Amino acid sequence: MSSAYILELNRQLAEQTPRSQPQSLRDRFLNWYRGLPEFTRDRKFSMAEIEAALNAQGKQISPVLLELGWRRKRIWSTTGQYHRYWQPPQLSD
Repeated sequence: MSSAYILELNRQLAEQTPRSQPQSLRDRFLNWYRGLPEFTRDRKFSMAEIEAALNAQGKQISPVLLELGWRRKRIWSTTGQYHRYWQPPQLSD
């Protein structure tokens, strides 16, 4: 087979393949979160965990979480340091 023939087949295939829109960060987050087993969804999440799952930075993810009703929380310690986490909307304090 000639390379021109293969190139033409690839071009035709590309035309037939529907071009999907890239998913928004919001959709990617919802797909990831809904894909978690139900018993693991009702807990506190660190931003590092969400960043790793979505391959995105916290500054990009935070507005999405706030829009979806998630809340930022902190666990304070006696040393003055704290741990930050995100709480899904259905959890209570």
